Amino acid sequence: MYDFNKVNNRRGTGCIKWDNQMSFGVKNGLLPFWIADTDFASLPEILEAIKKRCEHPIIGYSDIEIPCLKAIQSWYKRRHGWEIPLRAMLPGSGVVTSIYFTLQAITNEGDKVLVFSPVYDPFFEVIKNSNRVIDDCYLKEENESYSIDFKNFEEHLKSGVKAIILCNPHNPIGRVWNYKEMQKIADLCAQYSVYLLSDEIHGDITLYGNKYITMGKFPQVYDKLIVYTAISKTFNMAGLVSSCMMIPNIKLKDKIEKSLSNAWIFGPNALAFHAIEAAYTYGDEWVDKQNQYISENATFVINFIKENLPKVKVTKPEGTFLMWLNFKCLGINSDNLTKLMAEKYGLALNNGNHYGKQADGFMRFNIGCSRAILKEGLNLLKKCYDDCNCTYKR
Repeated sequence: MYDFNKVNNRRGTGCIKWDNQMSFGVKNGLLPFWIADTDFASLPEILEAIKKRCEHPIIGYSDIEIPCLKAIQSWYKRRHGWEIPLRAMLPGSGVVTSIYFTLQAITNEGDKVLVFSPVYDPFFEVIKNSNRVIDDCYLKEENESYSIDFKNFEEHLKSGVKAIILCNPHNPIGRVWNYKEMQKIADLCAQYSVYLLSDEIHGDITLYGNKYITMGKFPQVYDKLIVYTAISKTFNMAGLVSSCMMIPNIKLKDKIEKSLSNAWIFGPNALAFHAIEAAYTYGDEWVDKQNQYISENATFVINFIKENLPKVKVTKPEGTFLMWLNFKCLGINSDNLTKLMAEKYGLALNNGNHYGKQADGFMRFNIGCSRAILKEGLNLLKKCYDDCNCTYKR
């Protein structure tokens, strides 16, 4: 019923991924495995809901309606075991925007905000642009896998951290933090009275049977918890610029809502409400099939690299449609490797340096595409690897 193997031509649609590759030095033409949207056709019921809304000749100022909120509530209850009160939901225009204005509401200039790097690069930007201080708690890497050093984490908290931006599943490394890890994070945040901003936008994209645990399962942090989600990654609807915050503490919710409204930030848009309702009403099977396909893509990448690029190290993803590849064996830094891949091999991958100081030599590889496109990209990666006459260095 759902064909994730189909190649959907996105060229000429204003698509950033395919049509605007100026960050790589060209307008377009590169085979793209960078910006985090997929090339899968969206759930048909979402598109039908949007079409139906467009039958009305006026799309004016609109507000979210109860059926949309109930669809979000039902999805989280049946798939993730968290029954969110409707009053705790605060729709927004996007997760990063919402995080920025959350920081404006709950912290002061000069306050420390902790992140676990390597991590999604806009986290660094929203902290810096808010005149807050980045407190970078490096994740521990061992055997191509990452974990939180909780002893180090607690030392950071003792130093006066005011807020944490958590990523679960974690972009770019693909970790899905397990129950014990999430509980430990929650316990420490509660112990040190730290705000916990949990970006869970990739939460529905879990691979190989891994289970996403929302931070909403831990009441000990409810006084200072904000969970962020959206249909943008799960259902490939990033262009609608929509999201939702779940904030159990209603006084905290009101404070963040005021921060947004003071800047005249409202959302989502009129079409997004209908898309959200359709996604969370009809999307179960589609998401399960997508996760299966992405898992198969990940396995294909792992096997291909093991056979054809044997000195490149791969972090096996537990979630997201992103893979974290260690190209240190080439002896080329990420800046130059990004340039080389684009200019000589026609490939667009994300520069590892963007995700943290310790990530030089890594690249982020988006596998949310058809197997045919994936094969084409991997063959180009192999050519790059072979041409560089790889000499392993540690």
